Amino acid sequence: MKVSRAAAVAAIVVCGSIAAALPQRHLLAASGQTQNVLSDSYYRLDPAAGTLSVRVEATIQNVTAKDLASVSLWAMPRAQNLAVTRDGVGQEITSTEISDYFGTIGVITVTLAKPMKANARFDFVMTYDIAAYRNGVMSLEPGALELPFLGQGAGSFVWVDVPASAENYFDPGCLRASDQPGSVRESGYERWVCGDATLIALSSDDAGVQTRCAKADDKCRQRLTGNPYSAYVQSISDPSLRGSKEADVAVGGRAVTLTLGYFRRDEKWATEQFAVAVAAVPKLVDLFGFPYTRNRIIMRESHHIDLIGAAGVAFPSEGQVLLAADTGFDREVTVHELAHQWAGDNLESNWLWEGLAEYGMRVVAPELGITPIDRRWKSFGYTDALATWYNGSSVYNPNYWYGKAGAFWFEYEATIGGRENMKKVLARMDDDPARLPLDGKWFMDAGEYASGANLDALFLNWVFNEATATAMIRERRAAHDLVSALASREAELGFRDLPADLQANLNAWTFAAIPGQVTQTDAVLATYRKVVELSAAANLPVTDRVANAWGSSTIAQIASMVENQRQAIEAITGTARELANEPEDSPALPRLAAARDQYAAGEFSEAKRLASLAITTFADKGTAEKMLELARKRQAAYKPSALSRIGLLFMSPDDELAKAQSAYDGGDPSRALGLAKSAYDGWDGATTRGAQRLAIVLGLMAGLCVLAYYLLQRLTDQRGGTVTSSRSDNRHFLQESDRGGWKDWENTR
Repeated sequence: MKVSRAAAVAAIVVCGSIAAALPQRHLLAASGQTQNVLSDSYYRLDPAAGTLSVRVEATIQNVTAKDLASVSLWAMPRAQNLAVTRDGVGQEITSTEISDYFGTIGVITVTLAKPMKANARFDFVMTYDIAAYRNGVMSLEPGALELPFLGQGAGSFVWVDVPASAENYFDPGCLRASDQPGSVRESGYERWVCGDATLIALSSDDAGVQTRCAKADDKCRQRLTGNPYSAYVQSISDPSLRGSKEADVAVGGRAVTLTLGYFRRDEKWATEQFAVAVAAVPKLVDLFGFPYTRNRIIMRESHHIDLIGAAGVAFPSEGQVLLAADTGFDREVTVHELAHQWAGDNLESNWLWEGLAEYGMRVVAPELGITPIDRRWKSFGYTDALATWYNGSSVYNPNYWYGKAGAFWFEYEATIGGRENMKKVLARMDDDPARLPLDGKWFMDAGEYASGANLDALFLNWVFNEATATAMIRERRAAHDLVSALASREAELGFRDLPADLQANLNAWTFAAIPGQVTQTDAVLATYRKVVELSAAANLPVTDRVANAWGSSTIAQIASMVENQRQAIEAITGTARELANEPEDSPALPRLAAARDQYAAGEFSEAKRLASLAITTFADKGTAEKMLELARKRQAAYKPSALSRIGLLFMSPDDELAKAQSAYDGGDPSRALGLAKSAYDGWDGATTRGAQRLAIVLGLMAGLCVLAYYLLQRLTDQRGGTVTSSRSDNRHFLQESDRGGWKDWENTR
């Protein structure tokens, strides 16, 4: 059995079986038909003494239209020192023990001094102790406690205080409480909170849910009615009672630590199971073909799971396995639960994860000398399809489902051609994390891809509801037939796989678009054939760029790539014709060779650019020769003058001409052309440029003179005097009657 987010059914069935086992009178007493209960039950464990104490705080509401003369609460079996108070006042109680799935349970009837009116709410506190004892369900002995915890049904929280120094294990559904009261910490304890086990356990990978539930959000309270038990713990303070085995196992080229925790009294059982586990894990890796991703597999002996009808439970997302002892087929259970580390959260439905775990066990177990039990699943006469397991079927017989699910995979293996093809399929399970969890459709496709076999009948007869799935399977077959024919045409050109968007529709089983996509792909193939012919005719090197992109690009992307390749071929062949008569030392030819190299590498856009650049280089060569000649003539005719010298300031046409010649000699006529033209322009326009520069300088100077004159005039008062001013150092004043101007500012007495 595997438990994960997808395994809600298993948890619900377990809880449902417990509720079904409770007497009807018990359900009527506390399930909400006469009262609703909102409760917090606090358990304090003393594993050293093998005892515990309990405090229950409950708010009870009358949900009937009549007055209630009494209410009821649940208590653990063998409750001692039991008392119920309301507002600190002791209440009259009677205790009745009834049998339920976990043995006995106490129904505590509280007789009310004053009847509870309709919709009224009363608060109660119940306290009691449990002494050391053992039965078939609970074990309370000095040094170790192992027991389920009793809540009050729907609306319950169970709080458990355990010694921090003890070895404590809680079944999934309990969390270390965010709030650790000082009184708890100071006494060496830590507090756990257990609410709705299904919600919490199945949300182990949802940090938000875990955080809220650890903070005791009311939405995390127990939801199921009728089931009083909501948690289970092992708390061991005496190390002599607890055994542990550990070994490193070679798994996929690395070591994985395998650990088994168990009770010392079951040493023989533990030795046998651990030996089976150490031998089985490498064989499971070989069978499934992909590595175990964690560093550790933790196995624990649990007496709890046997009580809910489970011989083993796996938590693949946590790398943990719980094993019951003395089931009658312990060794095969160990292999089955370990197989869930490969057939677990990566699968969508229980028929897949349980079926593949059963298959893995039945392959590996005989190699270890284990003969698996015969589930005789055919003898029950059921014909329900595997996909209806807890999904519409009214059959709940585990032997039928486990037996049929395991047998299916052997039939699947035979249909796809045997064990080697089966391993190929299993090894692909971790190839595409984005597709997880895998469903039955994936395995149908993967089996056909690995073998070429037609799996229609196999899946219709075993997995799908034939009445509703036949039309879908027929549509799928038509689409796959089209694609198979297309794949043959692709193979002629050396292509593997399919364009990404076509494959995506096949994977998603959306077949309506497939015919049109096949037509589009055929058009691309036809174009590509012509491109291959053009490439061969142009004596271009072979490129596998399109072939490499075929399985990862869409049809439109591939079509664009093929067209780009065609244009690159035309650019290269056109350039080759233009350069046919060029001498071997032509600077354009290396550009053409580089274009061919880029084409061979599949860089079609770069190949086009280089081919175009080769043509440009070819055209620039002749122009550069003429320009160099003109520049040399202009250099020779240059007569320096005052104006031309000014025109050549900050310019060096002689250097530019030398660099132009060097660039030309080096095979870069484009650069040579630019430099030669710049040198020519330098000499040719020197005199004109000098006159322009001189005029600019003279103009600037004239402007500065005008500006200076204007500023000086502004300093003179328009009335002929000067503005009264003073200097703080010598108290010299210039009066308005003074006829001086700005020139007097520096006068002193």
